[in-house]
Amino acid sequence: MRDNERFIIDLNKKRETAWQQLYEEFYPALCTYVAKLTHENVGVEDIVQECMIGLWDSSLQFPNVKSLAGWLYKAVYNRALNMIRDRDNARRLLGNYTSEISYTEEMAIDLAIEESVIAKFRSVLSELSDQQRQVMNLSLEGLKVREIAQLLEVSENTVKMQKKRAYAYLRERMGMVWGILLYSFFSDFFKY
Repeated sequence: MRDNERFIIDLNKKRETAWQQLYEEFYPALCTYVAKLTHENVGVEDIVQECMIGLWDSSLQFPNVKSLAGWLYKAVYNRALNMIRDRDNARRLLGNYTSEISYTEEMAIDLAIEESVIAKFRSVLSELSDQQRQVMNLSLEGLKVREIAQLLEVSENTVKMQKKRAYAYLRERMGMVWGILLYSFFSDFFKY
């Protein structure tokens, strides 16, 4: 059974280890998301904690990590809006806030999920060997295999092998999140 599946099963059964993993993987990204929405740091952690407690107290069951992430981001989004509405002059602040945002609620959730996935990707990328990490970073910057080989003073076959091993490791460590990451990077490519 894959790690993401086990995580969701354990989370749905309210197992403490899954809740600790949920906190470790989602809490920082959710706090960043709420801070961006509210344009302040005060109350950010309270909003995220209230949502996590609400999830714990609920009987919600999630089929996969993406639906869990969607629920979490929507929950903190709604609580952040409530905080903005309740703060000072609700109509003025909410009016200013909504005029500043040029994307829909659904797009905001997608953006937040994408940020979380990219943060996870960077974390897993840091676990690679030095050479694999260098090859991946240069590749992500758009360099070709030949250019990377020249820059690192290694053969093109070495670059290809390091890249292949890095991709395999990233796929293994990121599980289902790998597909979301690839989709987010290449979704514009497939529109045409």
